[in-house]
Amino acid sequence: MTPLTRRDEAGISLIVVLIALVIISFAALSLLRSTDTATLIAGNLGFKKAALGSGDASNEAAATWLGAAVAADLFADAAGSGYYATSRDGCDLTGTRTSTVANDDVDWTGSGAKANCGLIGLAVTPVGLEAGYTARYVITRMCNVAGDPNALYGSDGVTPMICSRVIGTSSEGSTKSGGLYGNTPLAGSTQIYYRITTQITGPRNTVRFVQSFVVL
Repeated sequence: MTPLTRRDEAGISLIVVLIALVIISFAALSLLRSTDTATLIAGNLGFKKAALGSGDASNEAAATWLGAAVAADLFADAAGSGYYATSRDGCDLTGTRTSTVANDDVDWTGSGAKANCGLIGLAVTPVGLEAGYTARYVITRMCNVAGDPNALYGSDGVTPMICSRVIGTSSEGSTKSGGLYGNTPLAGSTQIYYRITTQITGPRNTVRFVQSFVVL
C-alpha cells in the first residue's frame, strides 16, 4: 500500500473542510428560514388579535346604536345605519357558506347590494379601531318580516310575524316568589334578538368576522 504524501493529505483535508462548510451553510439557511417563518407566524397572529379587538369595538358601536334607537324606528330597514328589520336567512354573511356563489353575499365593500341578499355593511370608525384596519357591520333583527314585532302580522298585513324572542321575568310586585305563593303572577317581558355581524380587514390581507347577539 502506497503511503499518503503530505500533498495528498492536504488535498483530503481540503475536501473535508469544503464538505463541512457546505453542511454548515445548509444548517444556517435552514435556521434562517425557520426564524423567518416564526416571525411571519407571530406577525400574522398579532394582526389577527388586533382585528379581533377592532371587531369587538365595532360590535359595541352597533349595540350602542341599537340601544339609542327609538323602538318604532326598528320596525323597518334603516340601511343608512346598517340596520335591517329581517333576519335575511338567505344571506351568506361571511362569504364562506356558498363560496362559489357571490350574489347571496353581504356587500362589504360599499359597491352595491347583492341580488339575493340586499345587505350592505356600514363603514364605521369606532373608538378602539386599530390603525390600518377598516370595519363594517350589519345589524339584522331576527324576525321574518318587517313591522311591529308585537303585532300578529308584518307591515304587509299578510305575513304572520315570527321573531326569535327571549322572555324575561321579574319578581317585582309578585307574591309567587321566595317563601310566599299567592295569586299575583310573576311579571314578564319579551325581548327580540338582534344579530350584529362585523367584518374587519387589515394588513397582510387580514379578514376577520365577529358576530354577537343582543336583546332589546
